[in-house]
Amino acid sequence: MTHYTPDPESLAAHPVPAWWRDAKLGVMITWGLYSVPAFAPRGTDVVQLLADRPDDALKLTPYAEWYENSLKFADGHTAAQHRDRFGDTPYTAFRTAFEAGLEAWSAEPLMDFVAGIGARYVVPITKHHDSYCLWPTRFPNPLRGADWHAPRDLVAEMAVAARARGLRFGVYYSAGLDWTLNPEPIANLGEMRAALPAGPAARQMMRDHYRELIAATDPDILWNDIGYPDADDLWELLAEYYNARDDRLINDRFQLPTRGHAAMTDPAARAAFNRGVAGALRTPGFAFAPDTPPVFDHRTPEYATSGGIGDIAWETVRGVGHSFGYKANETSADYLTGDALIAMFLRIVGNGGNLLINIGPRADGSIPDEQTGPLRQLGDFLQRNGDAIYGSRPCQGLQQIECDGTSMLPVSVGQRRHVLVVGPIPPQLRLAGWGGVAGLAALHGPHLACRRDGNDLIVTVPPLVSAAAASVLTVAP
Repeated sequence: MTHYTPDPESLAAHPVPAWWRDAKLGVMITWGLYSVPAFAPRGTDVVQLLADRPDDALKLTPYAEWYENSLKFADGHTAAQHRDRFGDTPYTAFRTAFEAGLEAWSAEPLMDFVAGIGARYVVPITKHHDSYCLWPTRFPNPLRGADWHAPRDLVAEMAVAARARGLRFGVYYSAGLDWTLNPEPIANLGEMRAALPAGPAARQMMRDHYRELIAATDPDILWNDIGYPDADDLWELLAEYYNARDDRLINDRFQLPTRGHAAMTDPAARAAFNRGVAGALRTPGFAFAPDTPPVFDHRTPEYATSGGIGDIAWETVRGVGHSFGYKANETSADYLTGDALIAMFLRIVGNGGNLLINIGPRADGSIPDEQTGPLRQLGDFLQRNGDAIYGSRPCQGLQQIECDGTSMLPVSVGQRRHVLVVGPIPPQLRLAGWGGVAGLAALHGPHLACRRDGNDLIVTVPPLVSAAAASVLTVAP
């Protein structure tokens, strides 16, 4: 087992565990006080909003888990509906309803669902930007008191239930944004960068929380968000984490304070930064992802996918709808259909990535049908076709093909080669450059009539196979 020292050069040599690359599907669980009001403006996704409205995108964010920040804009949609529904009740008062709902909550049905849809790892939120902890931490928030946390250890309960079902377990923790330490409203990405926590109190709380979570749940993944306040603390923490077990990993959101962060206190610099991000997001093929930090194991584009096949491990993270936290005002039009979810998943897997799909439970912990329906459909697809998906890697010997709107994505699992097909297959198709393939068959289904034409393969596809919105073919050995 490699020994890592607390410096970025040593830590950056850490390899991505094979289990994670093999897993393909993980589930994030975004659940907290924000699940009580369950509101955010609807109608667009966050990437489009950042491209179209760079100066006030986060004031209008579709993320319900950003409720406390959105509430600070008196002229915003969130504040208006809050006045109508709750009067002058402060955000902190939502803990009463949330904690009352915990009396009947159990982690068991939640993890039954996660395992049942074919996920291989789960990453619940442990502390979001509102600083409310889902475990009874011994290290209190310096501004909201010693009891700004759940009355029992929900994180540990989820860890035990997850592992009992064979799931790997990760912890999401927001170290780069904490609205209790920086209460100023955040309207755009520049202001968010400027709000990175700083000072000894922030450093100590983040460091102590992480060590407490690691000791209590032995996580397989540290899924940080937004950034981390201090480099020396981080290198020491990560060396301890990697040295304890060789099959752990971290994401790419441990950004450290830079001169660029400090410059965001200048309004002109913020405006230029926001315009730059908006321009990049309007560029075809650009993926909305964090800046690359000195140490990470996998990239995490948000509501986006990687630009193509590469050696860097990556996962798309997104909700079934436009929010991570439960948003009661979303309609069926805001959610992915089962077919759209499967198509997105296959494109991600075919390009070497994982999907970390988010579940946003209601305040009582139940999951809305609009989320469970598409996820169960994905689970059914995985149950039939998982042999070609789990453990797969992009197949370098065969090129990807787009044919009449249908994507053909070759992958390999060990020595076997398969084709992930997104879209109905034409009754006859020409696969350019596939002339060396001996034949094709539907996975667990009939062989397809194939003939070579030079360096191409001409395939005749029976109606039952061609009509499917997504399917898997297997390449004859």
